[in-house]
Amino acid sequence: MAATNMREKILVAAAQLFAAEGYSAVSMRRIATAVGMTQANLYYYFKNKEELIRSVLTFVFSGRSRSLAAALESGADARQCLENGISWLLTLLFEDSVSTKLFFRELLTDDRDRLQFLTENVFQDAFDSLVRLLDAYLDTPDPVHAAIFLTSTVIGHRQFAGIVSHLHGAKPEHVAPQAVTRHLMQQLRRFARQPAVSS
Repeated sequence: MAATNMREKILVAAAQLFAAEGYSAVSMRRIATAVGMTQANLYYYFKNKEELIRSVLTFVFSGRSRSLAAALESGADARQCLENGISWLLTLLFEDSVSTKLFFRELLTDDRDRLQFLTENVFQDAFDSLVRLLDAYLDTPDPVHAAIFLTSTVIGHRQFAGIVSHLHGAKPEHVAPQAVTRHLMQQLRRFARQPAVSS
């Protein structure tokens, strides 16, 4: 197997193990066994566990971050681009268990160096696209704060989803990505630069 293919095989296996069990529970030996190689061979590709973790996170999040940035640019106007981006992110968080678990693990681990690395190398471009859209769409003096608030709302909604089904009065659509997207857009339209057009 070519080196690039083996490297990707390692990253996929490690991502699944890290997402399911956490970083500390998964040894380099376990990852090596999962891909059918010796532990010594694994160190040929990654010099230590931290390098492997960062490589896994970059591998998992980079493509998804690019896809989010593309979704945020895939509309006729700022409103549609924003709606497409929110819908894409919510769908990812509810349907892609590996990336979602890894993302939440990062937030809970609170490794500041790794979070800075991910922000600078993976998340910043998509966030900048969101800021530009909100600046164009909303009547707000601080589009960066608005982007932080919106992103936190989306992420928090996914984290809270396991409790929602047990709340009195909650409905299945309260955790359906498309319904949540519609609700968020209804709220955002209240602060839009242009009056909302009834639909």
